[in-house]
Amino acid sequence: MKPEAGNDERLLQLLNAEEKATVEKLNPELQETVQVLKGRKLLDIEVRTKRIIELTPAGRKTLKKGTKETPELTQLTQELIVSGKWKRVKLQKYNIEAPVARTWPGKKHPYLQFLEEVRDKLVTLGFKEMVGTAVETSFFNFDALYTPQDHPAREASGIYFVKSPKEGSIDAPKKILANVRETHENGWKTGSTGWKYKYSLKEAKRLILRGHGTCLSARTLLSKDLQVPSRYFSIVRCYRPEIVDKTHLTEFNQVEGIIIDKDLTLRDLLGVLGKFATEMAGADKVKFRPDYFPFTEPSVELAAYRKGYGWIEFGGSGIFRPEVTMPLGIKEPVIAWGLGIDRLFMMRARIEEIRYIFTQDLDWIRRKAVV
Repeated sequence: MKPEAGNDERLLQLLNAEEKATVEKLNPELQETVQVLKGRKLLDIEVRTKRIIELTPAGRKTLKKGTKETPELTQLTQELIVSGKWKRVKLQKYNIEAPVARTWPGKKHPYLQFLEEVRDKLVTLGFKEMVGTAVETSFFNFDALYTPQDHPAREASGIYFVKSPKEGSIDAPKKILANVRETHENGWKTGSTGWKYKYSLKEAKRLILRGHGTCLSARTLLSKDLQVPSRYFSIVRCYRPEIVDKTHLTEFNQVEGIIIDKDLTLRDLLGVLGKFATEMAGADKVKFRPDYFPFTEPSVELAAYRKGYGWIEFGGSGIFRPEVTMPLGIKEPVIAWGLGIDRLFMMRARIEEIRYIFTQDLDWIRRKAVV
């Protein structure tokens, strides 16, 4: 049997439905609860004064005799000062204790504040940031990540193609390109059988809008500045022709991360993912499910739960396959993840609809704080 709601719960339910309430119109029990919730910093209270004015008998007599209105000025202008009229006019008294309308100073959007917080935490943990352009070649977005060239994700229903120019140069050494080609065709030296098809250099040059942040990880693994051990992250905008619903947009932000070190295991990856969900999104519980991606094995999907909000899926992760790391010249294990940071913010801010993150509702933007 569900217990009866207390006064604090009833008051919060009332305010959730009506947004505002007048203390005098509440019953005595709820009026006492106002102070309790105020002490817990769950309420904003605005004090308003209502005055009723009427003439006294002396005032009525004065009115009958006739009165001459003396205008009061609220602003001292340059003209009044230069002409000397300021000596003859009456300036309105300024009451510094008078209540004023609430003002809203400029501030960063709550979501931008959250992104900066995530970036600062990752940098504090020793991660270096990866950056790149939104337009990418299919080589780095797919081929270097061992995604076959006939994969459904590479069709027009799964990615955005650039109309002009259609092709770009592959910024990778010829040896690396040859390694990736052989890995796709026959497995090269990875112990794999490959995808058993004729690799197309023309398809590898195709320009697209990046579909995930993992393309930056592939570029980083090829960088001459790569260090081992090391850890990298990126927070980037990605593009896919998704069907828009409460958790999907055609443009979305993704937090991507990789850690390179010897002796890394799946347990290390799960620890990182759990920390993300609890510290960044405020989750109470996390759940890991087996998943499939062409470039990781094993692969794991992360979902998290927050009381009063429910479960939400954040994204995928795994350990890069030898078919990814070996052709790029990497011998050590690499754990990787790509999470929808929009969804992390949704859980953190208790937002049910992803499109509301980018709302132009000024009242919500002014009042919303990332907690």
